[in-house]
Amino acid sequence: MEAMKKILVVDDDPVVGRSFDRVLTRKGYAVITATNGQDALEKLRNERYDMVFTDIKMPGMSGLEVAERVKASQPWLPVVIVTGYGNDASQARAAAAGVSAFLHKPLSPEMIEGSAEQALRQAVT
Repeated sequence: MEAMKKILVVDDDPVVGRSFDRVLTRKGYAVITATNGQDALEKLRNERYDMVFTDIKMPGMSGLEVAERVKASQPWLPVVIVTGYGNDASQARAAAAGVSAFLHKPLSPEMIEGSAEQALRQAVT
């Protein structure tokens, strides 16, 4: 049996974290949340994750900076950026960092599930 995949969700809005948790737990993933970039980086230093979803606009460290730091230290780890404030410059910066996808809010459960499956599949190949 395959081990449960562990996903870190970084968002300062607890409602978003709970939404990701509800959708992905139902699909058999273990979901851990972080409320800011610093908390996320600390969790990533102490535990192994299979992928990261991060909001782009958060107090303190932005999701783009989280993605850049994650990809610099763990280039194999899939990172998906989630935002309600996307623009071409932030998408270009995310692509340059090597993120797996850039999702625009509002998100449907299908978008969350599909992006997780795709990012995890790409990480294996």
